[in-house]
Amino acid sequence: MKIGIVGCGINGAYLAWKLSKNNEVEVFEKNSVIGEKPCSELISERIWNFVPKRNDLIRNVIEKLIIHFPKKDLKIKFYPKMLVVDRKQLANYIVELAKQNGAKINLNSEVKRFFYIKNKRPQIYISDKIYEFDYLIGCDGYNSIIRKSLGIKDPLCILGIYTRIKKKSKINVINVYPLKNGISWAIPRKNDIEYGVYERADIARNEFNNFCKRMKIKPKEIYSHLIPSRLTKMQKGRIALSGDAIGLTKPWSYGGIVWGLIADDILIKNFPNFAKYEEDVKNFFEPKIFYSKIALFAGKFLGDKLSFLTPKELWFDGDWVF
Repeated sequence: MKIGIVGCGINGAYLAWKLSKNNEVEVFEKNSVIGEKPCSELISERIWNFVPKRNDLIRNVIEKLIIHFPKKDLKIKFYPKMLVVDRKQLANYIVELAKQNGAKINLNSEVKRFFYIKNKRPQIYISDKIYEFDYLIGCDGYNSIIRKSLGIKDPLCILGIYTRIKKKSKINVINVYPLKNGISWAIPRKNDIEYGVYERADIARNEFNNFCKRMKIKPKEIYSHLIPSRLTKMQKGRIALSGDAIGLTKPWSYGGIVWGLIADDILIKNFPNFAKYEEDVKNFFEPKIFYSKIALFAGKFLGDKLSFLTPKELWFDGDWVF
């Protein structure tokens, strides 16, 4: 079968790698290089359950996190450990695996038009050239043109803003400061520290500026991106969506790499039955999202209002109720 994939981030590259074992796969990436999306690089050790381990991609190993509530600090030990991984190199690594299987990767190939008639093969238009496929997968992020063209409602979003300050550090602890609707954080990497904020879009920049003042830093470069925060519909006929395009992120951190790869494996298992893919993804993740949000609300309430009831230290699964 001939499969088209729009977007060559980690999800798109992973699907291209796996599906190209038995199919003809072609990927279309709008950027000139892989891994251009600005994003935090914190991933659990479970990443190596999906791709062969590469120690040279690891910038730091994070063993614990400290949540700074107003009246008390809560220490959390990660199990499994969290890794700071070079996300751009990780994406390119998976792309090379896909190429080895025969997948074709097209850069500078932004899909601006997409047409699909029920029971017909989907078509995409790039630079006035038509590409037709048996099946098409949209891995083109929060602003997915494939999702919009299918008339699927956009997922709710939160805004992430961060900067990186050069500073060598052997620290392996993340510091987190709860906000009204999100968090601010400081993540030690190899040669710098990442300071950032996840918050409601209309107040995120103000919270970021306040956080920079609190940390006594002066950013030279600032990165930002919209992060989906609620699952949306993920398929229609011969079309499927994956990753940020379906709004799949963890409620506590708004990260989504491992969760996205789990969903990708569900897609691969059910391919080309996209309706079953959507059903299985929702059955797997919706309970985790629901109970995660309850746990998150309870944790913030205890930390803010009843700090004397919170323990001094906890063990925590970075992939949340896995």
